[in-house]
Amino acid sequence: MKLTLLQLTQNILSAMDAEQVSSITDTVESMQVAEEIRNTYYEIFGNIEIKSRLKLTSLEDFTDLGVQYPHILLIPEEIDNLKWVRYNIGTPDEPIWKQLTYISPEEYLEIVLNHTSGETIPYGENGGDGVRRVKDINSDLEYIIVANKDPDYWTTFDNTYILFDSYNEDQHDGIVYANGVQADHTMIYAEILPVFTMSDSFTPDLEDKLFPMLLAEAKSACFVNYKGVSNSKEEQRSRRQRVSHQNNRSRYNQTRDTSPNYGRS
Repeated sequence: MKLTLLQLTQNILSAMDAEQVSSITDTVESMQVAEEIRNTYYEIFGNIEIKSRLKLTSLEDFTDLGVQYPHILLIPEEIDNLKWVRYNIGTPDEPIWKQLTYISPEEYLEIVLNHTSGETIPYGENGGDGVRRVKDINSDLEYIIVANKDPDYWTTFDNTYILFDSYNEDQHDGIVYANGVQADHTMIYAEILPVFTMSDSFTPDLEDKLFPMLLAEAKSACFVNYKGVSNSKEEQRSRRQRVSHQNNRSRYNQTRDTSPNYGRS
């Protein structure tokens, strides 16, 4: 059964023999409990994959970095766990969604630092031998990106930006992609980080079966943090719930790739 934030807070306050409230803002203790529930909620999302939060969306462009970074796109803020990235190597009217392979930052550097060219092309200039000298977004490092083929690989160094191994600025059906990879040509499958609202009527966006774990873990944390004692019954209940859901996660993820979990929660 789903519970509102006020109901969860009242349940925990009752277990702690604390003053009962009609709103989470009534006392300092009730606000502390509500905040502990919020922390537990985001911790659950960080440790357990919740299938209902998996969505198809896209990466984002950024316009403030200029033409020095034609191989980089932005990960949307609400993304918590990115499963895969596809890139449209066709046209907007007739898309061909190529699945790209995730590689580690070390593997990425091994590729781009080994690119060579007789004469690289300055930032923002077209033509030449099909490569570009680009900058790393977090350092002064420069390396060469192939600019005449669609990307095959992607990685991230900081869980904020996606770096591609190449981009194709050739003309496609009258469109020239000289500025680099395009966000509207991406499709990603990702777990979306939910919003937690500190209000009495807010109901956490969880499946019914996850509410016992949310309550048990938040209650156990409140006993330790605000009463200075452990609650062995709630800790046992929490462990049982977590083991059960982790087992379910393992079954669900039999064919998962090795894409990184951003852990933004």
